[in-house]
Amino acid sequence: MKFNSKIVIIGGGFAGARTAQDLVKNGFNDVTLIDRKDYFEVTYATLRGVTQPNKWGTSSRKKYTDFFNGRFLQASVREMSKTQIYTDSGELISFDYAVIATGSSYPSFQIGKSSSALSLEQRNMHFEQENKKLVKANNIVIVGGGPVGVELAGEIADYYPGKNVTLIQKSDRLLNGFRKKTGETAHKLLSKLGVRVLLNDTMEENINGEYFTTNSKQLLAADLIYNCVGVKVNTDWLTRNFSHTLNDHGHLRVDDFLRVESYDNIFAIGDCSNIKEAKLGYLADIQGEAVAKNMLRLVKGKKLKAYKTNPDVVLVPTGRESGLVQLPFAVTTLNFLVNMKQKDLFILKAFKGLGVKQSINQA
Repeated sequence: MKFNSKIVIIGGGFAGARTAQDLVKNGFNDVTLIDRKDYFEVTYATLRGVTQPNKWGTSSRKKYTDFFNGRFLQASVREMSKTQIYTDSGELISFDYAVIATGSSYPSFQIGKSSSALSLEQRNMHFEQENKKLVKANNIVIVGGGPVGVELAGEIADYYPGKNVTLIQKSDRLLNGFRKKTGETAHKLLSKLGVRVLLNDTMEENINGEYFTTNSKQLLAADLIYNCVGVKVNTDWLTRNFSHTLNDHGHLRVDDFLRVESYDNIFAIGDCSNIKEAKLGYLADIQGEAVAKNMLRLVKGKKLKAYKTNPDVVLVPTGRESGLVQLPFAVTTLNFLVNMKQKDLFILKAFKGLGVKQSINQA
């Protein structure tokens, strides 16, 4: 069965790409996917791409035009109404249904999500350049002890054991948004790798260009600094016409069916929505699958199914051989659980969810 509803999906991350693929697979023949960049990226594999850019980096990315069977448009959306969007390329697109999946960005940490490497070739080159910087540096400072900072510190300390790695965290423990034991476990794993962890501290630069900690007053040798803080929700473009739907943190408020409040034809999923679920790639993928199913129900005149949030399962590697898993009932470092991600960083699973066969570069 074919469906002629015009659908626009804004953002091609885990949530948006999954929604788009599932809709096309289920018979929707007018699906447009819009993204600023021309490639899909398994973002939770990017940190290992810093140490091994030619293996994990290139394996975790693929151009949308190489796998998406709908229409792909590389552009940014400037304005949106209930039935139309206007792009920076000057295109006006009408829609019956829309999905906002613009995610989040790291303005201070372009390795995580780049705002300038908009082509696959540029992104691959970006990682090669970052790796060259890392190879040359002896003293590395990482600011921010969240999942990104912890994983990055572990990757560098494991792959380059001769380098001095310092991780600075503003609060009194690592992984502050998770359980206390999760942070303590991460601290132990990093210390075992030789990472120096400084808690309750921040870093500043003085007029002489020297770096020092603001609390413990330590002078820091820093050949290379990674600022792994400052995640920003990508919803600024909505403030003109949709400000009434945004909460104080910039997230779109959604109902039980993941529809934007007050709109029965616009959905919001992933990092840009206020759903009470961790902002994790695999959960964004689940949300995308759920929205695609509900849109199919809509066009068939069936009752929508409320989205049920999932318990947080967090897996944070600390290098190639160690890591931790936070389950709903426990925190563990058991190898058979940690190795679930270590094998291929979930790259193959992510692409399989999109119906795409992918292989790991053995370089």
